[in-house]
Amino acid sequence: MKKMKLRAYRYLFLVILGLIIGCQNDERVSTENKSASTTSTKSSAPPSAQDYNNSGTTYQQAGRLQEAAAAYQRAIEIRPTLIEAHHNLGTVYVMQGKLAEAIVAYQRVIQLRPDMADAYVDLGRAYGFAGQLDEAIAEYQKALTRDATLVHAHYGIGVAYRHKGRFPEAIAALERAITRQPDFVEALMQLGYIYRETEQFAHAVEAFTRVTRIYPTNATAYHELGISYTKTDAYPEAIKAFERTLQLNPDAVETQNLLRVAQARVARQK
Repeated sequence: MKKMKLRAYRYLFLVILGLIIGCQNDERVSTENKSASTTSTKSSAPPSAQDYNNSGTTYQQAGRLQEAAAAYQRAIEIRPTLIEAHHNLGTVYVMQGKLAEAIVAYQRVIQLRPDMADAYVDLGRAYGFAGQLDEAIAEYQKALTRDATLVHAHYGIGVAYRHKGRFPEAIAALERAITRQPDFVEALMQLGYIYRETEQFAHAVEAFTRVTRIYPTNATAYHELGISYTKTDAYPEAIKAFERTLQLNPDAVETQNLLRVAQARVARQK
């Protein structure tokens, strides 16, 4: 009798254990199915506006500008308030030379974020490239009312005034940029051009020399320095500057011609 009861208990234990394992397996399968269903749902979700914006950035970095613009436009269609996509689209339009479209894109950025000082700089730059110099200056000035430290706004104003022939204002703006960023090579180059255009050759030499000290491999700066030296008949110094230019850029035909002229002048002076 005892043996029969023991067998019965064992049998009952095995049945219960089987039921427990079966339930656990059912729960595991159910969980896995739910997980698979969730993964499937996620993988089938359409790309978001941010996804399209990120794709546009990848295309832009690869130089595939048309595809980049299309991706940014799609991002904007999905989320019209995505500032980053509007800004990136404006940048691509500038790179494509589509300046009217770039201006509209940057204006939209400003509509969405009126306090974004850099957006006014970008808009000013687009106006400048389009030759709309007064509009460019106005946007740069708006940027400075929001952040007076923006060196590229001062620089942009200087370049615009230079092209308008208003050299004192151009010099003042460029000097403000250089004061805030002493190694601002582009501003120093523009300053050198203005000084040469206004026949302030000693100042031009100083500006271009500063560039060569900051950027010793800038062939253009040595070339411009050589030209500035020739304007004051400092031909030995000009020769050194032109020779350095050719060390950095042996194919500079204009520099080769100017070097020969300077060498001939020195030879006649002996």
